[in-house]
Amino acid sequence: MKNTIISLLIFLILFGFIFRSHNTLLTICGSISEKCETLEDLIKDDNWNKSYELAVELKDQIEESFEYISVYMNHQDLDILTNEILRLSQYTKYKNKSEALASIHVIKYSNKSIQSLQTPTIQNIF
Repeated sequence: MKNTIISLLIFLILFGFIFRSHNTLLTICGSISEKCETLEDLIKDDNWNKSYELAVELKDQIEESFEYISVYMNHQDLDILTNEILRLSQYTKYKNKSEALASIHVIKYSNKSIQSLQTPTIQNIF
């Protein structure tokens, strides 16, 4: 009986961790998507100062959340996302519109990919 209670407790703790981590990941990915949409609009309007500030803010947000979500997901996906955001900040700093827009689309795709890969489904488990 004691082993059953301990096993059930461990299962509930694990389930709680997965649920909390997934919700945090969805919140972070939603924030990244919103900022990418705003960045895309700013770049299309040639508002380079605000777009650079937002790109740096996005980079800082990823770096702050990296420590927490890296426990839950693959580091390579986060590294790709971080590298592309660093490129984006330089493209906006030096006013390279085509490269900046391409970089935003890569960030959006990576963000969407991270969300779909980390959603607990039967397909992702097996």
